Amino acid sequence: MVRKTTLRALIAVAVAIASVALAACGGSDKKSSSSASSTTAAASLKGQTITFWVMNNGPQPVQDTERIVAPFERQTGVHVNVKLVGWDIQLDRIKNAAVSGTGPDVTQAGTTQVPFFAALNGFSDLSGDTSQIGGSGGYAPAVWSTTQVAGENGTWAVPWFTETRSIYYRKDVLKQAGIDPKTAFTTWDAYLNTLKTIKAKVPQIDGKPIAPFGYPGKKAFDLVHDLMPFVWGAGGSELSADHKTSTIASPQAQQGIDFLASLIPQGLFDKSMLEKDGQGVEDAFKGGRLATYIGGVWILSTIKRADDKTWSPAARANVGVAPMPAGPSGKAPAFIGGSDLMVFKSSKHQAAAWALVKYLSGDAVQKQYAGLMGMFPAKLTAQQQEGTSDPAHQAFYQAIQNGRSYAPIPQWAQVETTYQSHFGNILDQAASGSTLNKAAVAKELMAAQKQADGFLAQSAG
Repeated sequence: MVRKTTLRALIAVAVAIASVALAACGGSDKKSSSSASSTTAAASLKGQTITFWVMNNGPQPVQDTERIVAPFERQTGVHVNVKLVGWDIQLDRIKNAAVSGTGPDVTQAGTTQVPFFAALNGFSDLSGDTSQIGGSGGYAPAVWSTTQVAGENGTWAVPWFTETRSIYYRKDVLKQAGIDPKTAFTTWDAYLNTLKTIKAKVPQIDGKPIAPFGYPGKKAFDLVHDLMPFVWGAGGSELSADHKTSTIASPQAQQGIDFLASLIPQGLFDKSMLEKDGQGVEDAFKGGRLATYIGGVWILSTIKRADDKTWSPAARANVGVAPMPAGPSGKAPAFIGGSDLMVFKSSKHQAAAWALVKYLSGDAVQKQYAGLMGMFPAKLTAQQQEGTSDPAHQAFYQAIQNGRSYAPIPQWAQVETTYQSHFGNILDQAASGSTLNKAAVAKELMAAQKQADGFLAQSAG
């Protein structure tokens, strides 16, 4: 059960950061979960109607979800009323529903936002039921960590689908440069040498210029997702082990940021990409302007789609994928994200709500739904099946097993926004000179750390 003194502090923090947090799922106390668990087997669910909020998952989020849950409806007699809540408004909708007790039964939410919603005390603690879906052992550690809140007991969400980032590369470019893809991206040094070789030997392909690497700048909402693996790879972290202070200005964190930023003045990085968001850089890779790029698993699903006109024929025919390179720490952790499911404590249909969550956690359903969106299943057994489908998916599967998510704290949204701003400044500074100004990088990171510490202190009391 969530401790009351801490919970009051967390609620205050959650309300304070509502304007900047991205939505997530959360939980309340174990009492409602126990009730759901004890009545699921005995109660008749037939004839009940539950409402399920989903976000913009693909071009037809409501219709796709309705098709996925149709067998559940036939099996149980429960009607699932699927409603779309756009990512642009879901924070306020979910927050208000949790606080007022007038929400739906089940909702989707982003993985990094679970602690924020858990602090509102409006969601069921599902820990009494999760053994039915494999518990923590049924998921990769980084995936399961998104269901928790630091320092509190309880499981406030169930992972629904997973995404991570890996290195996309052009097979034809590496071949022309004489680079072995098996060793090209294993470590930071190997990646750096690969980029230098591409610059020297393959400035053009098929008569068009191609840059060794490209990356979005401060316009990318997920800039921190892409940069933090370099911090982790150097042995750094976003926060201290007790989650009370920022460690983004540590020597290890700076080493990771320095590595990525230094690619810009070395001419290995297409600086024009810094003015784009993540989608813009993805399109540049698809269009043949970049030889390597860090992107999500969803890109794989677009390769065979004839309606995706952003692909150039050569890029479409030569896509390779490699896990993130290992840093000085010897580790290569990628960021793990995606979406989770949670049950509102105010739901009058706890048993039916859990039955839906349990159904959506089945291997076959996980694979089917994740496949519709080009994501990875959240369940480990389903991930393993997906990971053996081809080498590209194997690279992403490996990335998930080695991956990390952020510290599960309610204040993370403000901390991430702070890091995003200062990371963007660092990349801009790197683009303005012929060498990387490491003193300027250190200054930016120290400012980010100080500002983040102010947000983290709000949980005191």
